[in-house]
Amino acid sequence: MVTRVEDITFRYSHHREAVKELVSIFWEKEGVIALVFGGSVAKHMERPDSDIDAMVVVTDDFYAKAKEENCTAGMIPMGDCAYPGGYFDYKYMTKDFIRDAAEKASEPTRNSFIGSHVMFSADPEVTELVSKIPVFQEREYEDKMLSFFSDLQLNYQYFWKICRPEGYMKIRTASEIVYSLYRMVLQENRILFPCNRRLEEFVKNAPDQPEHMVEYCEEFCRTLEDEAVDKAVEAWMNWTKYDYPKDTAVCQSRYCADFEQWWREPRPLIAEW
Repeated sequence: MVTRVEDITFRYSHHREAVKELVSIFWEKEGVIALVFGGSVAKHMERPDSDIDAMVVVTDDFYAKAKEENCTAGMIPMGDCAYPGGYFDYKYMTKDFIRDAAEKASEPTRNSFIGSHVMFSADPEVTELVSKIPVFQEREYEDKMLSFFSDLQLNYQYFWKICRPEGYMKIRTASEIVYSLYRMVLQENRILFPCNRRLEEFVKNAPDQPEHMVEYCEEFCRTLEDEAVDKAVEAWMNWTKYDYPKDTAVCQSRYCADFEQWWREPRPLIAEW
């Protein structure tokens, strides 16, 4: 359903005024079908200086022209409602994009619609489609867990333990280990992955998580020492209910499919899946 600005709860009053201005910017703009207000302010995760995020549903012709001009996203300065650090961050998208997102979007895309509000729409189907986007996909659970566990196994057991990487590869391997552990915790909690920027924050707030695992991961990121990563992996192994594959060939095969052969048989991008 369409939401009025007056019916939305804001922590900071200047964000309310900003959303009013946002609506006025796109209300009569030619080619605009609907306006969706989202982002950290809509999710109640905002700071006083947080920007205002807008997903603007436009006609196919409007989007084609914007794409041709490489202007499908951007920022708009605020007018009378301006506050320090504030601006409008917008992304144009078509109704087909919204429909596809409801069916098969990545978790960051789904997460971006959590708490979102359709401020106006000339197409009643848009509100229904938007409501279906921020939903955890149980049908993807096993597939994702296999990929993340395989990523952990190859990076922890092989690259870290056997190859003993240095420099760039050491940082890269450490990042993959922590990433895969964090993603599996979110999966087991049925929480949508937000983005790498907020990944650790979401894991810390997960209702069910391995004891001290995040602390060990934070220590590992600071020190890049074996003791911390060993504790982190052990904490996850002792906590998880996932029936992970015991045959290393299964993990190696999935890793190859995800990282080496994706170009031949397209696979989702693990870093954004």
